[in-house]
Amino acid sequence: MQRLLLISFILILFASGNALSGNSTDALLDLSYEQTKAGKLDDALSTLQQAVSEDPSSSLAHTRLGGIRVLRQEHSEGIKNFQQAIMLDQKNASAFVGIAVAYLHTSRYSLARAALNEAGKIDPSKKPEIDQVLAWIEQRTNGAPVSAH
Repeated sequence: MQRLLLISFILILFASGNALSGNSTDALLDLSYEQTKAGKLDDALSTLQQAVSEDPSSSLAHTRLGGIRVLRQEHSEGIKNFQQAIMLDQKNASAFVGIAVAYLHTSRYSLARAALNEAGKIDPSKKPEIDQVLAWIEQRTNGAPVSAH
């Protein structure tokens, strides 16, 4: 179940923000998407690092870089990328979803729950998937309060 949730949320990250304007960063984001679909995570990581280097103010580039890092099980680095994405755009629901996934993988359920709730407020269309994960967290923690680590 957890692997399926991870894949679903990573797809949400890559599906969001596709209204690209045609600049070189956008081309790099498109390339990273194709590399990710092909399972070339090392290549996608390198491409996204280049995109962030070219446009450090791109919340979308930071979000996608965080997603790749989570796929590569580099959760701490992914969290940093998602935090940067959120600092650049506090309405980036996908960054909140991504950081929640990273928090789940590090057993920080309270932080994951808070991030998911914020994502649901920002983008109500994500609410059905978010509610599934919140239910999973509740089941995993047996409804008990969890520490934020």
